Amino acid sequence: MVQAVHFDTVAIFLHWTIAALIVIAFSLGLTLDAFPKAWEHAVVNIHALTGIAVLLLSFARLGWRLGHTVPPMPPEVGPLMRRAAAVTHAVLYLLMILIPLIGIPTLLFRGRGLDFGIFQIGSPFARTREIYGPLTEVHELAAYALIALAVGHALAALYHHFIRRDDVLLQMLRTRA
Repeated sequence: MVQAVHFDTVAIFLHWTIAALIVIAFSLGLTLDAFPKAWEHAVVNIHALTGIAVLLLSFARLGWRLGHTVPPMPPEVGPLMRRAAAVTHAVLYLLMILIPLIGIPTLLFRGRGLDFGIFQIGSPFARTREIYGPLTEVHELAAYALIALAVGHALAALYHHFIRRDDVLLQMLRTRA
């Protein structure tokens, strides 16, 4: 396999689409109480559908990444920074998958279903606070962890671009020539 210099168009599209969807889902989760009560069902549904999109696109991105090379880090990047980057990426992928997988049963045990517009999936469960309460806590804590890690990831990219002046950030902004 030829070593990539930049990420390809599909990887870049998936990266930025997932990032935008995470921001939308997180923002909706944070601001749910700010919406009129009459909008609650719609906002929760959009939050859930956005989370499902993150889940599906994360699986697509993982599959794509398994079949495509990743651009190398600059040679001057030390082993500790390389390991930190690898661990950060692994945990980001893990959280992008786990958070929606926790969110789905949380929603269903609240007695809510999903409305896809052309069809709906009702909850097969009665509203069970003993289950959805702890699931909600784990879902929220994991979402905060994902956002914190994503902010750290973005700051690391900016550090590479503005302090180290290497091409790490540019690899995810433009496709290979």
